[in-house]
Amino acid sequence: MSRPVSLVAAVFALSFASACAGATPPPNVAPTPSQKPDAPPEKPKPEAPDATLPGDAEKVPPPPASCQAFQLRKSGLAGTCDEKSTRKSLALALEKTDAEERDALLQNVDGCGSLPPGFVRALRAELAPVECGDLIVEPLLASPPAGLEPSLRDTLMGLAYAARAARLVREPPKLAPPFGKERVNQFVSGPLRQWIEGQAKAIYSVSLHGSNLEGYGKGLVAVEAGLADLRFVEVARNAPVPDEMAKDAELKEAYLAALEQALEPRKNRGRDAALVGLKKLADEGVIDDPRVARARKLLSQVYAGRRIDALDSLLVPSLPAQSGKSELETLALGLPTPYAERLLGNEKLDTPILRALLERGLPKGPHKKLEADRKLGPEARRLYARALVRLGQRYWRAADFSKASSVLGQGKLAPAQKAEAELLVALATALATGPKDATEMMAKGVILSDGVKKLDELAKGKGEVAGMAAFDAARLLEIARPTTADAAYFKGIAERYEKAKNELANPAQKQDAADRAKAASDTAAAVGH
Repeated sequence: MSRPVSLVAAVFALSFASACAGATPPPNVAPTPSQKPDAPPEKPKPEAPDATLPGDAEKVPPPPASCQAFQLRKSGLAGTCDEKSTRKSLALALEKTDAEERDALLQNVDGCGSLPPGFVRALRAELAPVECGDLIVEPLLASPPAGLEPSLRDTLMGLAYAARAARLVREPPKLAPPFGKERVNQFVSGPLRQWIEGQAKAIYSVSLHGSNLEGYGKGLVAVEAGLADLRFVEVARNAPVPDEMAKDAELKEAYLAALEQALEPRKNRGRDAALVGLKKLADEGVIDDPRVARARKLLSQVYAGRRIDALDSLLVPSLPAQSGKSELETLALGLPTPYAERLLGNEKLDTPILRALLERGLPKGPHKKLEADRKLGPEARRLYARALVRLGQRYWRAADFSKASSVLGQGKLAPAQKAEAELLVALATALATGPKDATEMMAKGVILSDGVKKLDELAKGKGEVAGMAAFDAARLLEIARPTTADAAYFKGIAERYEKAKNELANPAQKQDAADRAKAASDTAAAVGH
């Protein structure tokens, strides 16, 4: 029974181990348990990182044909490039939902002197499909414009390397049936192994280049390199299994267990790199971003027991509707957070602008202003607190929840905002004593030392907020449930969901609460037996 199990699993283990034999993980990209994410580089950083990918470039698939639509097509600028006209053109482009149409309009201001050199080129790559990034930015990196700031250069290079990483581990070789033992073993030890080794070396090369960058650019590469590593897990799990093994349940189970053990180092490497990248994006204040969404989704699939997206299911009142849509608001709504920081970081933070920014995140400049202002009005404090809670939900940062609670307690709020504030404070109080960040959550699990006492107190009332408090208390108890949870523990969860079902007004939320209540009751019954 053990021969085919050990043979196939050993090939995978060898393939994954040999891909990086003799090499240490790139600093700040895939930390080992003894290496902190923010440890200094192990070797001096070059003054200007190389914009090429030597050695393993042939292992990186070229940009797909669809990326050709994003190549620079215009021979000159259309219209004027003064600051007012440029901002108007940017706002017009950002209102477009079609990526190619938007990029064509952005090209009209690519190179305008009223914007930082390289800003629009980076923005174009950011808003285009991720796999097209290097095609867009490399012509500029090959002949950098005068005055290109180091941080923007690193962003441009990060976009290029991230694009390459995003194209890796996408199309593994396939084996058509039948799946005889010898045929499968030849395939796994031949074409599949060679492909795995080549892709793993290319990921390492991209990661090593990315480790020489700083800030946002480094984060982009770390996230995509981590996701590429995690994609290996699905490739291995979907590899063909000999028919004789597939028909023998005990044999197949043993093989799958051996395979998962062989995959563990690669899973951990991908997880660590993705978490390092997400930390960099969190530092930029990024909340709503396709790259963050993809990373959190894949991490949650691979590590289903400790889902990084678990807090997304918590219920909080909706953000206030956008009041209007001035040109400045259009820019705040449409610019990804790091680009909003560069273009709008010094703008006056009136309520409409702050509300617009929060659709995507909370840029560093506005964040510092809000943090330093001890005389924030009620609406500004409300929006600031909501931004902090959303950051906490995305990245499991206990400090964000703690700060949100503090902000809401700095002064009086309008009567209509009091109930919402009480819910946010109760939620923040529970999570402020939880994991300090996503890395700690995934390593140690979730322990809420203060429990859900404040949420339970709110849940005793009536109405929408009471229902949300009951739901959130139940959900947090589910997320943080101990391994020793007994029937009474799950009955308590079910009772809270029943309370939520009775108080919530939204039909979808009521149904969700009802379904979760039944699941908790069923679990309580099963545990009780």
